[in-house]
Amino acid sequence: MAKKSRGPDHAEGRRVPRRLSYDVDDLRAQPWKKVGDGSHAQGVIHAEALVQTVKEQRRQDWKELPNRKLREVRELRDTLAAELAALIDQGQAPIGRPATLRHEIERLNATIARANERLTRIDVAVLEALLAKIDFATGALFPSYDTIAAWAVCSRNAAIEAAKRLKARGFLDWVRRSIRTDNEGEFAPQREQTSNAYYFDHRRSMAPRTWQRYMQILVAKLRRLGAVPAAVAPGVPSTPREVQYAPLRAALASAASSFDNAST
Repeated sequence: MAKKSRGPDHAEGRRVPRRLSYDVDDLRAQPWKKVGDGSHAQGVIHAEALVQTVKEQRRQDWKELPNRKLREVRELRDTLAAELAALIDQGQAPIGRPATLRHEIERLNATIARANERLTRIDVAVLEALLAKIDFATGALFPSYDTIAAWAVCSRNAAIEAAKRLKARGFLDWVRRSIRTDNEGEFAPQREQTSNAYYFDHRRSMAPRTWQRYMQILVAKLRRLGAVPAAVAPGVPSTPREVQYAPLRAALASAASSFDNAST
C-alpha cells in the first residue's frame, strides 16, 4: 500500500502548525483592541497617522542609505574580504592588519544588513491595505497572505517580505493561529495552520524616535478632529486651564492605553 503524502510543512496553508500557534478561539490568538475610541473617525485618524509615519521613515531610510552608497559599501567589503583572505593564505597571524580588516568587514556587513530593512513602496502599500480592512471597533484583522497580496496588488512573496520589514520596524505585529481539522487516524494531523492575527503594538516595538514622531502626528490629527482641542473657541468664555486641557489628557491616556494593549 502506497504511503500517503504528508503535505507541505512550510508556508501558509501547511498542515503542521508552527511553534507558538494558538487556536483561533484562544484569547492569545485575538490580540486586538479597538482603534482609538472605536469610531470610524478616530480609526481613520490613527490609520492616517501610522501611514504618514511609515512614509516619512521610508524616505529617511533611503536618504541615509541610497543604493549608490550601498554599492560602495559592498565593493569596499568585498575588497577588504579579498585582502583578508590573501593574508590568511600567507599564514599571517590573526592580529594587526587581519584583526583590523575583520572589524571593518563586520561594520560594513552591519550596514548591508540594515539596508535590507529599508522600507519600500510595497511595505507602505501592504500597511495601507491592512489598515483599510481593519475593524476599528474591535481591531480584528486576520487576512491570509494571498488576501493581503491581492489587496496590495503585489505577489504573495512580496507581501510576506513587506510584513517582515514592517514588523522589524515596529509598524506591525502578529500572532500565529491554528485550527482543528476533521482528520481521523493515527497519522493524520489534528491541527493545521491558518492565517495570522495582526495587531499593532507601536509603543513597545517602535524605535523611540519613530514612536515620538508617530504620537506627534497622531495628536495633531486628533486635535483637528476636535478630539484634542487646540484652544478655546473665539467668543467662548475662558475656561480654567485644568478643565481646558482635560480632553487632551483623556485623549492621550486613551491612545496610550490602546498602544499598551497591542493596538493602534
